[in-house]
Amino acid sequence: MKFHQFSSNTTAALFELNHFSDFEQLWNLDSPWFEEPNYRRNGWSGVIKYALNDKQGNPFHIFIKRQENHNCKTLLHPVTGVPTFRREFFSLQKLSTKKIPTLDYLYYGERTKNGKDQSILITQSLEGYQSFEDYFQPEALASNAISDEIITHIMQTAGINTRILHDAHFRHGSLYPKHFFVKVENKKADVRLIDLEKLKWFPFCYLVRFNDLSRIIRRRAPVSKQAVRIFIDAYLKHGIDLSQTNLAKKIESLLEIT
Repeated sequence: MKFHQFSSNTTAALFELNHFSDFEQLWNLDSPWFEEPNYRRNGWSGVIKYALNDKQGNPFHIFIKRQENHNCKTLLHPVTGVPTFRREFFSLQKLSTKKIPTLDYLYYGERTKNGKDQSILITQSLEGYQSFEDYFQPEALASNAISDEIITHIMQTAGINTRILHDAHFRHGSLYPKHFFVKVENKKADVRLIDLEKLKWFPFCYLVRFNDLSRIIRRRAPVSKQAVRIFIDAYLKHGIDLSQTNLAKKIESLLEIT
C-alpha cells in the first residue's frame, strides 16, 4: 500500500460499519457503474454511486472513483506519471483549506499491484444539487418559478467563489456551467465547483483570471448573458477593485460579442 487515508475518524468508522475498512474491500466492491470506465492513458477510470448506511440505517450516498494505470506525467514523475486521482485529491484538500466550496472528499488510496497502479477517490454525493447546465434550462426555470432574486444570489455566490479561487492563484481550467453545482434552501444558495482534474496553481493571479472567465462567458449556455454579467460584476467587486483594469475591459469586450 502506497497511500491510504480517510478524511476523519468519523468517516473511517462509517466505512468500517459498512465493511469497507481498507483499499482491497473498496477495490473489489461489485456494483453497477454510474459512469462506465473510460479507457485511455494505457489504463481505465470509472465511477460507482453507492449508498452506505449509518447506525440508524439512513443512506449516505457516495461516489467511488476507481482507476488503473490511468496516470499523468509530472515534473517529478516524467516517465511513469502519477494517478490522475492523486492530483484531484490534492486539489480537493487545497480548496478545502482556502474555504472554497467544492466536493467533500471522504477517502483516497493508491497502490501498485502486479505492476499496475491502482487508485480510489471517494467523495460525498451532492444530493439535492443541480449543475448550472440543468438548473438554467428554460423549462426548469419556468417549472420551478425561480425568482430573479434567487438567480442574482446564485450568480453572485458563484462569482465570489471563483474570485476567491483565483486570488489563491488557482486556475480551474474547465469553468463551464456543468461544473458549477447549486442547491437553494430558504433562499440561500450553496454553490460548489467540481471537476478539479485540470486545477493548476500559478505564481501570478493574472495568469488565471481571463483564462477561466473567458470560458464561462463563451460557453455560458444555457445561462443567460444577463446572469453571467451578474457573475462577472460580483467577481470584479469582491476584494480589491479591478473595475479599471485591462481585465475588466477585455471581459466587457468578450461579453459584447458573445
